[in-house]
Amino acid sequence: MYKLQFWTWALLAVIITASNARASDNQRYLNGNELPNPLIYLPGPPDSTCLATNGDYAKWVWGKQQRSTPRGEQASWESKYGIVRMCTIYSDVLGIDISQEYTPAIYRLMNKAGNTGSASVAAMKNALFRRRPFLVMNEQVWGQFDSYDELKNNSAYPSSHTAFGWGTALALAEMAPHMQDTILRRGYEYGISRVIVGAHWQSDVDAAITCASAAIARAHATPEYYADLAAARAEYMQLKGLTESDITASLPVVNKILDAPPTTDDILFASDLFSHWQAKELRGTERGEQAKADYSISDDYLISTFAECSPVVSISATETPCIVMLIKTLKLTLNIHATTLKKIMYRKRPFVQLGEPAPYSGNDWPAWGESSYPSCRALLGWGIALALTEVMPDCQNELLKRGYEYGESRIILGSNYASDVIAARVMAACDLGKMHNETVFKTLLENAKNEYRQKLDEASIESIIATSRANDTLWYSLTGIIYHSKPATPGIYIHNGKKVTIQ
Repeated sequence: MYKLQFWTWALLAVIITASNARASDNQRYLNGNELPNPLIYLPGPPDSTCLATNGDYAKWVWGKQQRSTPRGEQASWESKYGIVRMCTIYSDVLGIDISQEYTPAIYRLMNKAGNTGSASVAAMKNALFRRRPFLVMNEQVWGQFDSYDELKNNSAYPSSHTAFGWGTALALAEMAPHMQDTILRRGYEYGISRVIVGAHWQSDVDAAITCASAAIARAHATPEYYADLAAARAEYMQLKGLTESDITASLPVVNKILDAPPTTDDILFASDLFSHWQAKELRGTERGEQAKADYSISDDYLISTFAECSPVVSISATETPCIVMLIKTLKLTLNIHATTLKKIMYRKRPFVQLGEPAPYSGNDWPAWGESSYPSCRALLGWGIALALTEVMPDCQNELLKRGYEYGESRIILGSNYASDVIAARVMAACDLGKMHNETVFKTLLENAKNEYRQKLDEASIESIIATSRANDTLWYSLTGIIYHSKPATPGIYIHNGKKVTIQ
């Protein structure tokens, strides 16, 4: 009798678990292999013995100093995970009461975007375990909604709280672009709060923002995201009495979203300094040579470097003019914006500030007086990768890896600090959200997506034709189904290396 009861309850648990999993799948835009895999495009957390961890420790010290301030109180309150806290935060920001009952469309967009962001870090958290700061420092976790027992066996890298918050912020900023800077700032603060309460290292937060940005970019390849976004915007505009012209905006502003980069007398400068020293070791290696090649910002180089990410479709001006036009437009727009952002907060480049010789002698090496923050090339590389992830979702991990590496090359060369590159990636994700509200950009995107799908179909047909030629007694459907005799169903088939229409 006991065994029967045990297996009955076990079966019931499996059914409940499966039911909950399905419900969870319905509460986000991407599942399974649809989600970009950070194990491919993102390096793991810094080793505890390497110099880069000194930056994490410095930020932990900074965070602990905030706990007795109003910012510390905010961080403790923000330790509550998920949609409930997001609704409270953005009700204040947007000036409306956000709830599942009162604003179902906005709630649905926020919840699914947040869950998509959170899911984006799962593969990395499950594969790599990193101890949280409060464990390393032999403390209790300080957030009022955090549980010591729940967090101690849960990997710190990357931060799920941050990924949920940043995914939500990106979606809302796209919904209400006229409020984008405030929305994105609150999303960013939600992540930094995890450092203040001692639940995460700064590199956990940075990684989570990167993962969530990649996931939301990929979510744009799903019709569900666009449908939810349109419904949420319509609901928001109706509640606020706004028109389309009321919510237009320029591209996001870096100093309204991110904190200023650390100065040399700031404890947080240690992170940049140690990352710079560590990256210098790569200059004489093959990776260092790649970093030198990545100095190029020409159209041809950007097109060719991302073309390598597509093993099936040949990306070139002749084969895929729409995709090439998208890359060129992104380069122009993001480059202009990065140049504008550099003028807001001036910062000397590492090799200048540290009195080192220029590590690269190319003829187009920039003026030594040009600002380092944020990195223009990192912004370009990550921005193009995010956009192409929507166009070529089957190549998402390769695109994201290449875009990430393109930014890291700047640290290796000594032309940018790590914080310049991290800020650039954040701003690239913010820029893409704003650009998705522009008719011209949306048209370029749609043309590029249609072109890529067509080329994929052609490549698939060519592959089937090749098989057909090797087996010329067989018939094939365009999806690769084999028929040993002439099909009776009307349609287009492949036979003897040719497309045949059966009516």
